[in-house]
Amino acid sequence: MLSGNLEGYVLKIFVSASKAKRVLEVGMFTGCGALGMAEVMPDDGKVVTCEFDPYLVKLTRTFLDRSPHGKKITILEGPALDSLNDLGKKGEKFDFIFIDADKPGHCDYFNVSIKDLLAPGGTIALDNALHNGKPYLKDSPEDEPIKRFNDMLITRDDVYHVLMPVRDGIMLVRRKEDMNGC
Repeated sequence: MLSGNLEGYVLKIFVSASKAKRVLEVGMFTGCGALGMAEVMPDDGKVVTCEFDPYLVKLTRTFLDRSPHGKKITILEGPALDSLNDLGKKGEKFDFIFIDADKPGHCDYFNVSIKDLLAPGGTIALDNALHNGKPYLKDSPEDEPIKRFNDMLITRDDVYHVLMPVRDGIMLVRRKEDMNGC
């Protein structure tokens, strides 16, 4: 459930290369990804991360407070979809969005993110797009949520996407209008 060093460095490169000042993470767990992204952001940068588990929120906050970059991180506790909808109602926009929460919610998290939360020119990254290769097997019902997300994504004609075989697969998504200069 932890992003790990390799994926953490990839996230840092994405955030740094895009000069993101506002990052949204859906699914915090122990905060390794959030902290890594915060480390490469300017002092006025902000990471907003969503976590359902109150125990993890409290535990992770103690770890984040030990880092000089922890002050850049705001944790929203509760169901991620509720947090995303609240952020959307407030008009919040993010340069980079990393979705790594419960897999059945991926389609909903993505749809709200791209519609309401992604800033112009922004990028969405989704973890576990390969999910050990199981979404591509016929008899793998436990991986149906990832298969459903991947199938939904390929039907969209408003985005470009690329699957990077980093660890368990990172799917990068950008709006076509942002890449085509329209």
